[in-house]
Amino acid sequence: MNIHNLNMFIKIVESGSISKTAEQMNISQSALSQQLRVMEQEFGARLFERSYQGVIPTNTGMIVYNRALEILSSYDRMLAEISDVQNQNKIIHILASPCVYSYALPCTFYHVKNKYPEYTLNVEMMSSKLIEEKISKGFADMGIIIDRPEDKNLSAKKVFSDRVFLVAGKKMKAPSLLDCQELYHYPLLMLAKTQKTRQVLDKTLNKNGIHISQLHIPYSLESTESIKLSAINGFGLAFLPYMAIKKEIYNQQLRIIDCPCLEFDNEYYSVKNAATIPLNYESSKLIKYIETILKETIC
Repeated sequence: MNIHNLNMFIKIVESGSISKTAEQMNISQSALSQQLRVMEQEFGARLFERSYQGVIPTNTGMIVYNRALEILSSYDRMLAEISDVQNQNKIIHILASPCVYSYALPCTFYHVKNKYPEYTLNVEMMSSKLIEEKISKGFADMGIIIDRPEDKNLSAKKVFSDRVFLVAGKKMKAPSLLDCQELYHYPLLMLAKTQKTRQVLDKTLNKNGIHISQLHIPYSLESTESIKLSAINGFGLAFLPYMAIKKEIYNQQLRIIDCPCLEFDNEYYSVKNAATIPLNYESSKLIKYIETILKETIC
């Protein structure tokens, strides 16, 4: 067993696919499957159930997954501490949901580095659900997620909100004003149901009397960027956060469709684990600074 194999195993669990993991790790699917068989032989147990939809960890597989997360976190912290000693560097580990990572943080971190040049900011992108799990286990200093955390033991603070707009591409024939009932007449591009952003949207649609099962949703996509590109190409309407589309609105690749019955904001929260070892004073100041300026420094 080695760190590489544990990292490979975690990626398979989180993607639910051996082929996707092989592509991410730039190795062949057969080589990855062979490494997985070696792990199963070492543990003397099956780690995954396989199906046409992908792979699902067995009970033993989930034990390996949870312990592997702890081992890799300890390993990463060990490397960080060694680097800290060697380079006299200070490191803050931050986890961010996809929209925040792609559209909000790049400009924020420019300001943070100007104010705290001695710090290294290690940032990872992952789902809000996974961020909560990792923060609760003390694997990072700060997380930024969409909506309030489900884990009530996490310390949470609202850091900004972002208006969600109904948009269409130039090739899409749709009026500039729609009421809720007219949504049923157009294809609607949506994220996968497992994603927190989709769950927040579904909750808003339900609240406003929209029957999601009756909407024309041709397929689900895995990222906001893929939704945006599909909308630009006229494949359907889409509800997208303003921070993800303001450039395309300015360049007239997308246009906003007024839908007064469905005006809402996505709310974003910083989350921390109050039970972990407290950060030193300067590190705490840096995190509070990020929370304070994030709203004003979104790219």
